[in-house]
Amino acid sequence: MTALSIYERRLVYSQHPIGMLEVDLDVIRRFDIKTPNYPLYPSIDNFTNTFGTSAHASWVNNRRIGGVRRPLSIYIHIPFCSSLCFYCKYNHLIKTKKKNIEKYVSFLLHEIRLQGELFQGNNTSVEQIYFGGGTSSILSDDQLHRVMSDLYQHFDLTKDGECAIEIDPRLTTNQSITTLKEIGFNSMTLGVQDFEYEVQAAHRNQSEEDTLRAIFDAQQEDFKSINIDLAYGLPKQSIDHFNRTLDKIINARPNRISLVNYVHLPEKFKVKKHIKEKGLPLTEAKLKIIQHAINQLTKDGYIHIGINHFARQDDKLVVAQQQGRLYRNFQGYSTQLDCDLIGVGVSAIGSIGPTYNQNYCDLDQYYSRLKQNRLPIMHGLELTADDLLRRLVMHMLICNSILSFESIETAFPIDFKCYFSNEMAELLEYEKSGLLTLGNEEIIITPKGRLLICSICMVFDKYQQESKEMALLNVQQPVI
Repeated sequence: MTALSIYERRLVYSQHPIGMLEVDLDVIRRFDIKTPNYPLYPSIDNFTNTFGTSAHASWVNNRRIGGVRRPLSIYIHIPFCSSLCFYCKYNHLIKTKKKNIEKYVSFLLHEIRLQGELFQGNNTSVEQIYFGGGTSSILSDDQLHRVMSDLYQHFDLTKDGECAIEIDPRLTTNQSITTLKEIGFNSMTLGVQDFEYEVQAAHRNQSEEDTLRAIFDAQQEDFKSINIDLAYGLPKQSIDHFNRTLDKIINARPNRISLVNYVHLPEKFKVKKHIKEKGLPLTEAKLKIIQHAINQLTKDGYIHIGINHFARQDDKLVVAQQQGRLYRNFQGYSTQLDCDLIGVGVSAIGSIGPTYNQNYCDLDQYYSRLKQNRLPIMHGLELTADDLLRRLVMHMLICNSILSFESIETAFPIDFKCYFSNEMAELLEYEKSGLLTLGNEEIIITPKGRLLICSICMVFDKYQQESKEMALLNVQQPVI
């Protein structure tokens, strides 16, 4: 098979989504187990305390070797929220006192300066800045301006770079959206979840009027991208509830819509204990919600990017996927290939070269390290050649729905089918169910399999496979 024919076959699944996403409820019931969505591989669970500030600094210095010109992406974590959202799984603090937020901003600025000094004399070209949370828009206009000013002082944001922020529509006004644009933001994400009062009463109150106004104001200010998160599987939610919300959001014409599956894990996220399990919709209802949502979105011209992310036909993510340039990291899908990531703020994650690092998740520990004039890196990981290989395999499947063995063998000195012989054998079960096709030269995810891409990727997850093997051994061990 020629490279051209591989490219043409990829377009079948990415350029023409209507009818190309097949929702087979029986297959989803069988294969839709609790899987990671692989924003990172390996996951944070595999980070070690032996990787710290010095290891991070060493890899930053390695960027100078051979004239490396990899651009940068910067993630800023703002942990504060004005109220508690019971479905949340992120590191957040319910503190709204101005002095607490101002204290955090002062330490944030100190960390930016330390990172800037570390990268001094290195390539500091930044393709993307992303403010996440928590609630980034809880910062005042002056605080946001100061953070952005320090970023511009120490790094070089490219002319057409993306500067994104997650906002809470309840905290924004027409003027604040205008100010965000003036500060330099050109992309925003809004968490909506569901407009229905009965559903919101069980987890978070956010009026339809506030949300639609924020979308309209951002469109008036000519934001490049407006992204909406909707959640299905919330307490008291029904198909009719979700359909009414979806219709209103589609009519508002945001650039991208993400359908987030609410997974109830109170044993892992304490805040979810506030949600009563008996109020959650049954699996059958959740499947019907996602089935209708997909049909409605594709009917209204949204293209399925992957992992329940949809974008308008003219969106740059759609173009990038058609051209094989789509990328994904823990911030979501992106067109920014091969960026090194600087994580700033409590619990923020970064990635330099073949490494990951994460800041302290506890605020006091975060402050303590910065008071010592040290970067607050808690732990991290230097990826092995096998980690990098498997990460690339997953990345290509998640972003393109096709994996060319030749493309992997060009990047790594392996025979793909030999190296992954066990995985190829396991994938036969997926092929029998119509989720993918195994060719002599590639793996192609079918329309039926695209909704189960994370389950397919888990076959290549060495750490998950080892965990399953250990669990099996423990079960088989005789009781003495």
